Amino acid sequence: MAEDLIEREGQLSMLEAALVDACGGSGRVALVSGEAGIGKTSLVERLAETHKTKVRVLWGACDSLFTPRPLGPLHDMAAQIQGEIQDLLQTDSNRTRLFSTVLVELKRQPCLVVFEDVHWADEATLDLLRYLGRRITQTSALLVLTYRDDELDIHHPLLSVLGDLASSNATRRIPLAPLSEKAVARLFRDRSLDAAALYRQTGGNPFYINEVLASQSKGIPASIRDTVLARAARLSLSGRAVLETAAIIGMQVEPWLLEAAAGSEADAVDESIAAGILLPQGDGLEFRHDLTRQTILELISPQRRPVLHRLVLDGLRSYPQTRKDLARLAHHAEASGDHQAVLEYAPAAAREASAAGAHREAAALYNLALRYSDDLQPGVHASLLEAYSRECNLTEGQAEAIAALRKAAEIWIELGNSLRQAEDLAVLAVALRNNGQNADAEQANRAAIEMLSALPPGRELGLAYRVQATMCLSKRDYQEAISWGERAIDLLSNFPDEYITAMAHVAVGSAWMFLDYPYGCAYLDRQLEQGLRMGNDRLIANLYAYAGSCSAELYQFDQAERYLADGLAYTSERDLDIFSRYILAWQAATHIQRGRWEEASQLCSQLMQASTYPAISRITALAATGRLRSLRGDPGVGSVLDEALEIAIQTGSLQYLGLVSCVRAEAAWLVRDPERTRAEADAFFDLAVNKRHPWYTGELAYWRWKAGASVTLEDWVARPYALQIAGEWRRAAALWEQMGCPYAQARALAEGDNEAQITALNMFERLGALPAVEQIRSALQARGVTKVPRQPKRATLQNPFGLTGRQVDILALLIQGLSNAQIASRLHISPKTADHHVSAILSRLDVHSREDAAELARQHPHFLDQ
Repeated sequence: MAEDLIEREGQLSMLEAALVDACGGSGRVALVSGEAGIGKTSLVERLAETHKTKVRVLWGACDSLFTPRPLGPLHDMAAQIQGEIQDLLQTDSNRTRLFSTVLVELKRQPCLVVFEDVHWADEATLDLLRYLGRRITQTSALLVLTYRDDELDIHHPLLSVLGDLASSNATRRIPLAPLSEKAVARLFRDRSLDAAALYRQTGGNPFYINEVLASQSKGIPASIRDTVLARAARLSLSGRAVLETAAIIGMQVEPWLLEAAAGSEADAVDESIAAGILLPQGDGLEFRHDLTRQTILELISPQRRPVLHRLVLDGLRSYPQTRKDLARLAHHAEASGDHQAVLEYAPAAAREASAAGAHREAAALYNLALRYSDDLQPGVHASLLEAYSRECNLTEGQAEAIAALRKAAEIWIELGNSLRQAEDLAVLAVALRNNGQNADAEQANRAAIEMLSALPPGRELGLAYRVQATMCLSKRDYQEAISWGERAIDLLSNFPDEYITAMAHVAVGSAWMFLDYPYGCAYLDRQLEQGLRMGNDRLIANLYAYAGSCSAELYQFDQAERYLADGLAYTSERDLDIFSRYILAWQAATHIQRGRWEEASQLCSQLMQASTYPAISRITALAATGRLRSLRGDPGVGSVLDEALEIAIQTGSLQYLGLVSCVRAEAAWLVRDPERTRAEADAFFDLAVNKRHPWYTGELAYWRWKAGASVTLEDWVARPYALQIAGEWRRAAALWEQMGCPYAQARALAEGDNEAQITALNMFERLGALPAVEQIRSALQARGVTKVPRQPKRATLQNPFGLTGRQVDILALLIQGLSNAQIASRLHISPKTADHHVSAILSRLDVHSREDAAELARQHPHFLDQ
């Protein structure tokens, strides 16, 4: 196939065009996807072979180990580059420095950079790809990523990286489809084989077809697996033994390691090369395809497999370079059943992975070591559990983090180490809170404080005080949060810990925002300046997140937008995605209030398609999604708001209960259900009043009033809502206008005279607020107002999902199976605009894929007849 590349001319042209752009100084990313054996490598190899005299080619592959080695492809490339990158990989754990050095390298000269099989990529490699992808236009490089799209489930970590890259105009998607029956017939025109039957058997997969072509068997093999076995069957016994050893080593096979593991039989490797199963690659060998290697692995008996892994492990240990390849050593130690070797290599490999930012791999390696905890001393076991928990927290594995910390604390109890037990309980409280289990968090941290208070004071007690300040802030107990935070700060002046002290200041400043917003803002701004001088990324991300979310909750949207935008830029630059998602959720909520609903829709779609993430981020994302859908009259409101309420109740915190209750009450009102509106608003109204929360109290009181309840308000309640309840709709509308909240302004005008209501109607229509449009139009007509503005565009109202005319056009093209690039070309818009429209359509239709959207549209054919 490498010679012919049948039915790949278009994809090759796209790659060559992207390479031309890159060589011209505007770097590009190419996402080459398709099932195993579809020809991704052959396509990219042809590109590299054609242009190798014009550009530097850097090639790295991801490994299909139990736990991939951190930055494996970069290690492959570093050997080709030499110099600083190779040195940094060996000696420096500063990931920012390493990534920036790679970026500089890609600016030096035009280059083709290939990351192969990124569906197997470790977390650090994915972070590197995200980092490079966001900056690729600054280089002269074409960054090519190949991956199997049929192996990506909804939780696969590669999906979020692809989502980031796909939103850039520099990205080119190049999916590879199976060959057509006509192409298969061309390949077999000189062979006495039934091409049609072969097409049905192989599905047009080029690898499978090549296996048949290479097979010397007569007729079509019973299965593709048989075609691989047919090649292997022609080898001698020694040749088979060497091939099995090579399969254990991996896709890339070092000749010296093969010789060390296979012994005197190693010379028989020439048979596999002659049979085309192994191919020379530089100074080493590689399997022609991973499917071939996997088939060979299946042939190895269960009794022989661990023996081969042991031989490979011994070979790796004997060579100075691979002796440092800890993840690979841990892989073969596990497969060989050597528990002591696992305990030697897995924790060390985990620490190496963590330092490289590969936290998922670090967690997996710690978990591997913990499988053999019976062989560990109790203190070592507890320390491993703590390390495992830290990595799980960073990868959003809250449940695993919590379980590990609980177990570690139990071990410290058995050992009589109250200090370590209490510290674990304080850290456990943070994990529980992030998981929405506030009551359990409160209990754990109170126990930690009680235990630590009986011991000599130290940083551990300062940590527990700081955590308690955060817990009080979450409950919106402002004075208590300040008190506990100041106690932490005072104590830590004698036991310095910059991070814990700074986080105590974050809690204090955030609490002050609710009591005296300008003072709290100035307080946090000072901490932000100091944090930037310290250079602690996690602290700065926390500061932006707290300042932005508290400002948005208090309807201080100008400040909120500043904090959230700066915070998103900071966390995205450093790939701190856990913080980025929290900030994005509050950005979506802010966009809705500001009337920027298309931007909010894109963010909500992005957030809802992400894999699992902490409850404190998910609640806000669900609330924003539910609010936007209800305001627009889109489907799928109930499901997201039910999930939001379930998580919010679990927290028991006004911070989330107030937010979700306000959204649910409004959603009930918009479907004209005043009884449910009253019930939703009543549910946590007293809690909001008791905490003296001006905005949650104001909004819930407003919905109670709309539903017919008698409402009396204190003077601290948010002014716009108080004015509306008092019937002063003009003043309320003026305040909402000053705050830059057009929907709330129109809602206030809708409570006025006919002229005000017509103004509100026009504003609602511009926003696309269909339920409000219908309500106010009905009210005007009921009062006999004859000069009611025209109905919204037919393209918007004739379908139940509120699609715009442009979105209906794009939906029609989705039914035809067009890609975003093809849609952009057909409609004369940019690919990025097409991407945004498709994301908005998926959100409006409440589906997760283009195929689901197309199928739903087929069920409602009147969508397209407008």
